[in-house]
Amino acid sequence: MTEVLARLSSRAIAGGLGVFLLIACSSGGGNAPTASSTDVTVWSAWGGNELKAYQDVLKPFESSTGIKVHLTTVRDANQLAINVDAGTSLPDIAPGPSVDKVKAWVDKGTLKSVETALGDKFGDYIANTYPALTTTSGSSDNLYIGIVGGKHYELMVKTQVKGLFWYNKKVFTGTAPKTFDEMLAISPSQYGAQKLFCAGLESGGASGWPASDQIDNIIMRQSGDKLYTDWIQGKVKFTDPAIKLGYQTYLKEVSAANVYGGPNTVLSTAFQRAGKPLFAAQPGCLFLEQATFIPSFFKEDYPNLVAGTDFDFFGHPSVNPQYDGNVNGFYDNFAMYNDTPAARKLMQYMATKDAQQIWANDGGTLAAIKSINYTDPVYKRAAEVAGTAKNLLVTAGDFMPTDMQAAFWKSLLNVTRNPSSLDSELSRLDQVQKASYTTS
Repeated sequence: MTEVLARLSSRAIAGGLGVFLLIACSSGGGNAPTASSTDVTVWSAWGGNELKAYQDVLKPFESSTGIKVHLTTVRDANQLAINVDAGTSLPDIAPGPSVDKVKAWVDKGTLKSVETALGDKFGDYIANTYPALTTTSGSSDNLYIGIVGGKHYELMVKTQVKGLFWYNKKVFTGTAPKTFDEMLAISPSQYGAQKLFCAGLESGGASGWPASDQIDNIIMRQSGDKLYTDWIQGKVKFTDPAIKLGYQTYLKEVSAANVYGGPNTVLSTAFQRAGKPLFAAQPGCLFLEQATFIPSFFKEDYPNLVAGTDFDFFGHPSVNPQYDGNVNGFYDNFAMYNDTPAARKLMQYMATKDAQQIWANDGGTLAAIKSINYTDPVYKRAAEVAGTAKNLLVTAGDFMPTDMQAAFWKSLLNVTRNPSSLDSELSRLDQVQKASYTTS
């Protein structure tokens, strides 16, 4: 899951999207000038299987409409902003900007509304798409999903869910715990496993991001979506009791008593390999917390594993019942930058069940539409999690200023190594927060 161009998600970091790359990818190749009804230019951040899936999505559109899609992979998250600032040409369609630029680009007319793009099909889009991706809560703005003044500026096409607890079905044969405390009370030895959890935080220069996913899932369910969002925006200090409680709860997952191999193993294990002990002859752990993309790594290590037969997941257990509707995830979107007949037609097509079913059939993702059919049992159940979400909340570190993100991830590595350093780490983070949000 590389996330969309503007949003550097945990999985995007894992895929190495920090590198600039421009590649002509469509069947036509090259870039074409923006055309009214026969050509449409599109930028995306996708490569590999994700790019192939999008090309599969585009084939029926090009065949049925005669419109030529000039698709370019752009892996520099700043390229759109560079073009906007310079006043140079923009693609007709590309992912929406980083959250800090959404309102400014709407105000200057850079972004065209989804209402404009979809026309009389907009009502169908709202009715068919997961509500957490299209609705605001008590406000006319939600910049995280591209809503400004009640209008939508980002068309949601795919999503993923985080905070899922994966297990080996032949080892853990019990009932999924309903609460976080119930999960902590499970005895792994009862099922022949060494420890309750596995974890791996190593990811090169981005080491620590898996822990940020874990603590984010705790804080949003423990203290609510408002505090969580305010924290992302720098309005809540790291020394706030709610954030400290989130760290303390996270530390229970990676304590020497609960995690396979102890903290040192957690720190040195690549996130891709963190699930291997689930399937060892003598299981190292019962559970691994990770997002919907992790089965691909299970199968790298154990190619014969079958989803739903050999492994499964349960959703993040309740931490505070009043916030159970908060789900951590990420999403891919497209925005319209040039209002042309061809661009409108492509936006309308991408909002259809037919288009998004192709994405789902190619695997590795959830669609944004609620009624998609999934043959993969993992994604079928993940769709149920997304469908019951009241709020699909972004990953905190991905939307913090760069210096804050780096300090946040590092703090999680440090407290995993030395839990007694928690207070000093939180105080240091307050200082970074004050500086980074002042200058960002």
